[in-house]
Amino acid sequence: MTPTIHLQTKPEIALKKQKKIGINDFPFTLNTTIGCLFGCRYCYLQNAPYKWKTVFGKEVKVKLWLPNKLDREMDSRKNLQQHLKRVQINLATEGYLPQVMHKVQNQLGRDIMAETLEVFRKHWLNGNKWMLHLVTKSHMIKKHLPIISSMKDQIQLELTITTLNESRARILEGYASSVQKRLDIIKEFAAAGVFVRVMCMPFIGNKADAQIVRDKCFNLGAKAFKHKAMNYWDESEILKGNLVAKGGKKDTIFEDIYVKSGEPVLDSDGNTSSVSVSMPDKLWQNYSNTSMVIVDSGYADCNNVNWSHVK
Repeated sequence: MTPTIHLQTKPEIALKKQKKIGINDFPFTLNTTIGCLFGCRYCYLQNAPYKWKTVFGKEVKVKLWLPNKLDREMDSRKNLQQHLKRVQINLATEGYLPQVMHKVQNQLGRDIMAETLEVFRKHWLNGNKWMLHLVTKSHMIKKHLPIISSMKDQIQLELTITTLNESRARILEGYASSVQKRLDIIKEFAAAGVFVRVMCMPFIGNKADAQIVRDKCFNLGAKAFKHKAMNYWDESEILKGNLVAKGGKKDTIFEDIYVKSGEPVLDSDGNTSSVSVSMPDKLWQNYSNTSMVIVDSGYADCNNVNWSHVK
């Protein structure tokens, strides 16, 4: 497959404000590219509006403008309340695509992911502290182990592992890195002190199956685990390589096997606690005090910054 890779230079928005900020939602998201080449069968990028932006699995647009624009946006938000300075990176793309990284490096001598991380690090060291959740399923992230390990106080690596079976992974996840290469990422990054969260989602199987994945990854050094069952598609058909939509399916989440991934913090009596936090409305025009349950996201493992209701 010869992918189409566009190099974008016209600036847009780097940090996208989210309309909903709940226990499992982040105030901001950031995508270094548009589209993905892995072609995972379960990917929601096949649906609208994403399918109108790029040809699924064949086309990627690289945001060459992003590091400079991000720098300016972060500067303008340096006075934002601390608990809102949290961003999930590349939740709707893959920032470590080999073809993309090679093309940008060979033609321009640049590394957009590295430049983006360096912007966040510069601001952190200058007192503008942002917590980063970096999503990937690519072994190419190993190239950035030195950068990410130097940022371990402000970054959590979120590694997608939907199965431990290589044959099933090939059916579900196209050209994504092998399961073994992803397990190697856990071992190497954890050994360097990086906080690794296993994103067991979307997952086909029961709770016991999910626990097997969790235990395997924890034995390699992962510190956190998050689960969500398959959605959008019929499970039995997708395992045959067929894509059959299954609308109206409610999420199945085994929250009781979450580890440091947004589960409520319980006191000695098993009770939760809440705090009043200033939160923006959907348009980020007005703020109001909102009662938020105190949750464990493993932040205390990384730094001693006060993130309010997120621990």
